Amino acid sequence: MNEDKQHRRRKSLRVISPDLYWYITGKFEELHNVHTYDIQADAIKEETGLHIRLKFGDQFAHQEEQFFTFEAIEEQSTELEGFVKSTADKCQEVMVADYFKMMNPKSKV
Repeated sequence: MNEDKQHRRRKSLRVISPDLYWYITGKFEELHNVHTYDIQADAIKEETGLHIRLKFGDQFAHQEEQFFTFEAIEEQSTELEGFVKSTADKCQEVMVADYFKMMNPKSKV
């Protein structure tokens, strides 16, 4: 599928699966105090599940993606939990690095 077609099918996770959106954002906040405005979550709905993309960092330049079946989402599977935790960890690392880049007086913003 070309990128333009994929972009048109991609929708906010908050619209496609509000429960999953609140689960993910709740975990981000619980683990690292990362707020809903610090990440962008969207997905492509397929026949058997959702292809989730989480974007974060300065201008949302970093992203993590993975496909989960509806069953894995409903059960909050270990794969889903692992994806959310590892992405939250990466998000925190990126946000800390972005903060120190911003605070470095020698950096050119």
